[in-house]
Amino acid sequence: MASGASAADCLREWQELQDGYQRIQDNHKLYKQKLEELTKLQDGISSSIARQKKRLKELSVSLKKCKAHVSPEQEESIQETQSLIKERQNVFFEMEAYLPKKNGTSYSGCVAKPGYRLCMLAWPSQGGC
Repeated sequence: MASGASAADCLREWQELQDGYQRIQDNHKLYKQKLEELTKLQDGISSSIARQKKRLKELSVSLKKCKAHVSPEQEESIQETQSLIKERQNVFFEMEAYLPKKNGTSYSGCVAKPGYRLCMLAWPSQGGC
């Protein structure tokens, strides 16, 4: 805005700034809402994966124990199941690569889409810089 602007020009400029500010506030509110939804979804997926991994580990241990006392047909079925368990663990590892990781000092998250990957790092409210 030029230094020789009239009061009307200044007020018009202020109104444009107010309109832009309102759009920013609305977008930021939507952003926070979507971020909260994403965080809840990520937490739910992480918890589900952890439960599945625990149960798969328990099943794997049980299968190893009973493998010595089964018929050849059952042994083949057990080997196939063990192979599927290993495959499932690999799939979970790949899924977890897209989920945020929590550690003692920071919280990081990655959002991946074909062609790019956005990673964020934020300090927790009680610690950090």
